[in-house]
Amino acid sequence: MKHLVSAFLFACVVMLSLGHANAQKLSDAAVASITALLPYLPGEAAVKDSLLSSPLMQAARSKKDAGTARAKVIDSGAAEFTLRSTSQHRRDVAAGTRLRESIVSIERPVRFWGKRSIDADLATQTQAFADIEYADAMHEGARELMRFWFAYLRALADQKNAVTTFDLAAKMQHLTQVQLKHGEISQLDSELANAEFERNAAARALADAQLASSASAFTRRYIGMALPTQLPKGFSIDASGSLPTLNEPMAVMRQEFLIKNHELNMMRVDAQRLRLAADRALRDRLPDPTLGVFSGRERAGAETISGVMFSMPFPGASRFHHATALVADAQVASDKVQLAEQQLGAMFDSMWIQFQHKRKAADSLKSAAQRQSLAAEKSVKAYTLGEGSLSDVLWIARMASDNLNAAERMQLEVVELLALIHLDLHQIWDFDE
Repeated sequence: MKHLVSAFLFACVVMLSLGHANAQKLSDAAVASITALLPYLPGEAAVKDSLLSSPLMQAARSKKDAGTARAKVIDSGAAEFTLRSTSQHRRDVAAGTRLRESIVSIERPVRFWGKRSIDADLATQTQAFADIEYADAMHEGARELMRFWFAYLRALADQKNAVTTFDLAAKMQHLTQVQLKHGEISQLDSELANAEFERNAAARALADAQLASSASAFTRRYIGMALPTQLPKGFSIDASGSLPTLNEPMAVMRQEFLIKNHELNMMRVDAQRLRLAADRALRDRLPDPTLGVFSGRERAGAETISGVMFSMPFPGASRFHHATALVADAQVASDKVQLAEQQLGAMFDSMWIQFQHKRKAADSLKSAAQRQSLAAEKSVKAYTLGEGSLSDVLWIARMASDNLNAAERMQLEVVELLALIHLDLHQIWDFDE
């Protein structure tokens, strides 16, 4: 019954994570892959809270607010009302009188030639760019957190391996000291065991320092997030479980990646924004007219006048050249979008291929580490029974330690690569707002 409850709770966590990741239904292969991946990752709620409270996202939020304000400026237009007031004195020499006169007018440029609708579209694209830029900052923050997380896990794996080899070296040192007292081994073998112990003590000290450094780098950057003190249960090379898989076709995943990629979407929106700006500049070759009304008092109020004003500048060559430049800028942006699609597509293909091959390498290294660890155990037992040489035992133990460390590091590389793929597909840690 306890196993059923645990399985149910774990399934609920998975489904909540997937439901928050994106609204569309994931394939069974993606669900299985993410389910196997979750034990290696920190909790989603803790990640979100840490990112939202970070200075990075606070700056991104302010930048988004600035983009929203700029969008409103574009939509409302830069034209302003102008109030003019003129006061003058008229001197009638014949009559010998001085008369006070005044004129008051109010005027404002008016967007003609379809410019208002283009400005509305331009404001929409500016707002979209600000929204995507904020989402991209959140996504890149999540990627950076994941890199720091796996850097800590690698340091934890190295430290665990260093402790294991240190304990074995301590055991061999103690054994050789006993054998030396009974005259069963030479002084040279005892010195070899002492040297191996000291070498492993130094390696452990370095591993402890690296682990402390990685932990400090993570906790100082992501305040409030707890770090594990042990690797996931299924991580051990003695575990029967296998690493997560990635069974969906590369072409399908690449297409989804290109659709959801924030960097590419920002470039697409920016290209559309520049096209609208170019269209706006083409319309701007016809200047906007200025309309107004005025009222005046002449001859001390004996006469009053009122009317409307209309003015329009004659366009110069600079308007044409400005529009031409913006059209070229829009074409450059469109070309860069195509280039970015090719580069990002190639990058995703590389990630997908690396995952498949590194996963096979991880399985091979895991098998080699298992065999080498078994050989190391047998060599120690044989040496205890008086068979074999100490140098062979130490060499086999060192090989077992190196193979174990290589296997664990490769497993972490595979898991990190898979996590980054699912993150870039917005299937985990999708905190876009």
